[in-house]
Amino acid sequence: MAKFTVDTHLFRELGELLVGRDSTALIELIKNAYDADATRVTVHGERLDEGCHGRISIVDNGVGLNPDAFHTGFLRIASRIKDGGDRRSRLLQRRYTGAKGLGRLAAHKLASRLDLRSVSHVSDNSNRTIEAWVDWDRIEAHETLDEVDNSPAIGIREFQSTEEDEVGTTLVLSRLRRSWTPRELAKFLEEVQAFESPNLLVSVLPESIVKEPSLFDRPKVRDICQYMPDNYTEFSVLLTGDFASGDEYWEVLSNDFEWLLEVRSAISSDTVKYAIFPTTKLLKSNPDAVKYETSIPHHDSSPAPHFDARIFVRDGSIHRRMDHRVWVSRSSGIRVFMEGFRIPPYGGQNDDWLSIDADYTLMRRQLDLMKNLEDPIEFDCDKDEGLMRLPHNNYVGGVFLTHGGCPDLKVLVNREGFVPNSSFAELVRLVRVGIDLCTRVRARTAFEKRQERVLDRRSSREDTDASLDVLGSTSGLRFGGRVSVLTDLLTRAVDELESAESSLASGKVDRVRKCTYQSRRLLHQVKSELLELATERSLVWVLASVGTQMAAFVHEINVLLGNAQAIEAFVAQLSDKFDHSLDMDSHLKTIARSVSSLRLGLERQAGYLLDVTTPDSRRRRVPQPLSMRLEAAARLVQPEAERRRTSIENCIPSALQSPPMFQAEIVAVFSNLLTNAIKAAGTEGKVRVSAVRADGCVTMLMENTGTRVDVSGSERWFKPFESTTSEVDPVLGQGMGLGLTITRRVLESYGATISFVVAKHPYASALQITFP
Repeated sequence: MAKFTVDTHLFRELGELLVGRDSTALIELIKNAYDADATRVTVHGERLDEGCHGRISIVDNGVGLNPDAFHTGFLRIASRIKDGGDRRSRLLQRRYTGAKGLGRLAAHKLASRLDLRSVSHVSDNSNRTIEAWVDWDRIEAHETLDEVDNSPAIGIREFQSTEEDEVGTTLVLSRLRRSWTPRELAKFLEEVQAFESPNLLVSVLPESIVKEPSLFDRPKVRDICQYMPDNYTEFSVLLTGDFASGDEYWEVLSNDFEWLLEVRSAISSDTVKYAIFPTTKLLKSNPDAVKYETSIPHHDSSPAPHFDARIFVRDGSIHRRMDHRVWVSRSSGIRVFMEGFRIPPYGGQNDDWLSIDADYTLMRRQLDLMKNLEDPIEFDCDKDEGLMRLPHNNYVGGVFLTHGGCPDLKVLVNREGFVPNSSFAELVRLVRVGIDLCTRVRARTAFEKRQERVLDRRSSREDTDASLDVLGSTSGLRFGGRVSVLTDLLTRAVDELESAESSLASGKVDRVRKCTYQSRRLLHQVKSELLELATERSLVWVLASVGTQMAAFVHEINVLLGNAQAIEAFVAQLSDKFDHSLDMDSHLKTIARSVSSLRLGLERQAGYLLDVTTPDSRRRRVPQPLSMRLEAAARLVQPEAERRRTSIENCIPSALQSPPMFQAEIVAVFSNLLTNAIKAAGTEGKVRVSAVRADGCVTMLMENTGTRVDVSGSERWFKPFESTTSEVDPVLGQGMGLGLTITRRVLESYGATISFVVAKHPYASALQITFP
């Protein structure tokens, strides 16, 4: 009679596939203790660097194993013992963390011999103790598993428990399979010691860290039944011997953070809440820093991931001793935990699952480009200059998942990472939204502080020479105008220094003193204006770098447009020339609509890009027909307006024109304002744009239904980094709250003004632009 046989190398083959690394194997054994309702686990290592002479023991106080459980669970390949029901432990109703029977494979990966002693809980009604052993080398000396029966390679003894026997299980792994070098051992210990989250991320935060109430007292770390007493939900792991960790600096590190970001995506809610808090440390240096809260809906991912996240942000570098800095670099990053256990490699030193380091590198390259283009003359730059991105080691945090909250997240077979499905993509998006919102809040706070310093510097100087007020308020000057004024100031400063040099040669000390004083005053004013210009510097160079690729991008857009037109024509031919089933005909119509939408979108973008990249558009300022340019901008935002079913009404007379401007500038102004108006109008809203000529000026009014803007406090929306949107890209400046700031400065450079005014029924908000 034919039958299947199993080679004894099965354990080795499956172990290599399902248990990625040695640290993962050890953590799987700790998870087994958790699934067995243990509240306390001790992991002891000795002589780990000596290979076959080393040993590891794992001692827990869980429910233990009775003989039946050992035979059906441990000794049965691919046991289904954890697959039944809702996959919860029998005593504490914990959600199981394992399902594939990895315990035996983990033990096999780490050591050649396993010894087990287990005392079962009284709920088993067996009152039995078992002792078992498995010698993997002896098992693999046989060819098939059938030959292992009645072999000394594996055995079990059972006997009556006594009152002195403590319930729980002890595993001893001996004859370790490898000797770790000091570097490998350090890496192994680092991974093992980081398998669970530090208390800083999961405990109630004291006022010494954050003064305001946070989004939650504690994040939901594990899926545990609500009716269980608090002491039953405890789970602690003690690492001893060679596993004992060195000094930890969480308490010290908590004093280095400036910001706290918390995210809650609750199962009972369709929205995701974000809260960004200044820490107590930041409030000491910047009392005006304020908390920011918002919420966004989930994307159409079903079911959406539900989780809690707590992330600390450090703006500066660590100025402490070397061992502290090394420890911080190992402990930093935003890590992911499932049922309280870390899922590697997320948040590790070489992992960039949120693309934080990728964007930071891009920003640094742009800043380096600016440095290379700057004049080599050095000046004292503002310490907040260029603040946008931070590398991942400036973040310390955890994203806490549960099986119940994220049923669509599937761990890879080697226990390292998730399957990259739509649920994981949504998780990445939601966490990244929080990071980008935090970047905007940090930038806004730093900008306000920087402006205060500029004003303080100005007010602290005695204004004894009225001629030094040449700059006055330069906010309405174009960049070129500012350069000419700054050049004039520098020229005057040089003249004063030359005069001082001549006076020094002739011994006129008082004249030298006066000239150097005047020169210093001029240079201080130049410095202040340069610092204000530096606020916009990052975005200017980003846009410049984007502009260098514009011509090639226009070419690619036109190629894509041609392809879309060809596909649309081909689909139309298929529909007309062949008979199809109703189902096929429906699919073809769906494809035709999608391709048509793609073609129209490409045509809109290609038309705009072609206009702004032609030589005349880039090099000549001419009066711009306002109605025509508004239509061009409306075409760019049409897809978003159609998605929201929002109408745009252009009531600008065709004869009205702007002052001489670049076409790209006026279209960018209109498209930005229309985008904001469409967002504020909401679903089925209305946007109306009108204009009149009076008293030698053209006044344009853009009105929208939906969200009302408080006119008395509306000036805040023209400040940098003030925004209501949650879609933020700090690298390109999108969603950073710079749109209205740039729009105002573009218009002011032509003498135009822009401000919110009181809207008339039926509109909720209105913006007024006056062109000279």
